[in-house]
Amino acid sequence: MSQPLSVAMLARVVWPLHGYGGIERHVFHLTTHLARLGVDLTLYVQQAPAHADTARLSDQMRLVTLRYDYTSPWMRPNSIVGRQINYPWYTWQLGRHVIADMRQRRYDIVHSQGLCAFGYAWQRRTHAHTNGVPFFANPHGLEEYRTPDWRKWAAYAPFRWMYSTGHRLADYTIATDACTAPDVPHYLGVDPAKVVVLPSAIDVAENLAPLDDTIRTSMRHRFGGDADLLILSVSRLERNKGYHLLAEALARAAAQQKLPARWRWVLVGDGKERAALQAQVTRLGIAQQVVFAGKLSDAELQNLYAAADFFAHPTLYEGSSLVTLEAMIHQRPVLATVAGGIPDKVFPGVNGILVPPGDGEALYHGLLEMLAARPQWQSWGHAGAMLVRQHFDWPVVAQRTLHAYHQALAHRGR
Repeated sequence: MSQPLSVAMLARVVWPLHGYGGIERHVFHLTTHLARLGVDLTLYVQQAPAHADTARLSDQMRLVTLRYDYTSPWMRPNSIVGRQINYPWYTWQLGRHVIADMRQRRYDIVHSQGLCAFGYAWQRRTHAHTNGVPFFANPHGLEEYRTPDWRKWAAYAPFRWMYSTGHRLADYTIATDACTAPDVPHYLGVDPAKVVVLPSAIDVAENLAPLDDTIRTSMRHRFGGDADLLILSVSRLERNKGYHLLAEALARAAAQQKLPARWRWVLVGDGKERAALQAQVTRLGIAQQVVFAGKLSDAELQNLYAAADFFAHPTLYEGSSLVTLEAMIHQRPVLATVAGGIPDKVFPGVNGILVPPGDGEALYHGLLEMLAARPQWQSWGHAGAMLVRQHFDWPVVAQRTLHAYHQALAHRGR
């Protein structure tokens, strides 16, 4: 094309305007790296706090903000009830805004994140000027379809309808991992021919930039003391992360003297499961070996990855699992479950160990297998880091995304 490719990116949140979550980071890195490739990008998100730092966003990016929170001051806007009030209105207004803008601006591609697909997908059917503009939609982790809690299942019914409808109406629905691509037709009812794999990724340079030998040594001492083995886990402390199963496996291994005499398990993150986990490790007799680190700064976390011996992620269900990629780029071997996109990242005997999710016995034996493989941890770490650089670094994934855009435009032309 003689002109830069023009893309409308539809989202609700982006880092650093709206926090540090996985989707916030995903939107930031995708848009930033597309802008670096010369894409003329307009990003639609919810209004940012007055103190928000917009300097990190690319100068080549046009930012459009919309109101999201319509709940009362006494209701959390992202509680289940709050989301049921706010999200339908936000995604509908978002769709209206984008369609109106398309009368004045040329967009070659429209690309949505999560539930933001619905409003635009539904309304564009009756607006002829949007015809022929390829529409990519990324549903992300599909947690609304995976929860085993019947109460959440019932509460999420409106979200599932919006997810399914919005993504069935898209021209291309994104699977963030090849191993989860069949989930998109299965859960959303999307035509399998419309599924395109565009991985979630991390920015390798950003993750490695804070590394410092002094800080790494300090983090090892701060959380591991004189431990001979430091196991690291990073995520929200929720039941679905499977930490209750890993606690049982570690206690069993310690009782059978399968672990070194001096070992630590460090959990970074916070959440509603923290109190239950603290009570459990006390009951199991391993409270002295388990450290609840809470939230850490980026520099602290990246150096703690580098200071750990291996990374454990016993999740019951998962999206793409960016924390696994972060551990891998720091050359940590990984003990994880066959959940979400993890099997595209962790290969048994190559860079880690995989076990079935929710199986405490299998997790225990996987832990023993990981401990027995300690002589291979260094080579496993190198293999994991190489995999990230080749397939899951944002410059690589942004190029793949741009290629998918051009393929869609070529197909439209035909």
